[in-house]
Amino acid sequence: MTLDYNQQHLIKMANQIAGNMPTRENVPAQIVQHMAQFWTPPMRADLKKIAENKAESLSDEVLAALALQD
Repeated sequence: MTLDYNQQHLIKMANQIAGNMPTRENVPAQIVQHMAQFWTPPMRADLKKIAENKAESLSDEVLAALALQD
């Protein structure tokens, strides 16, 4: 899977969100909350597709957050 600019940007944003949570307690749940509040459904769907095909590009915390959304 070749990633386009928008997909690369989603990866960068998701990993930055994970790294910048104000507390390190239950980071995946905080990511889910942030994405539900600020990301559109298509953005979240695209990130899930990326996780299925390029999981290595996402932090473990982002992957855990995506698993919580299922």
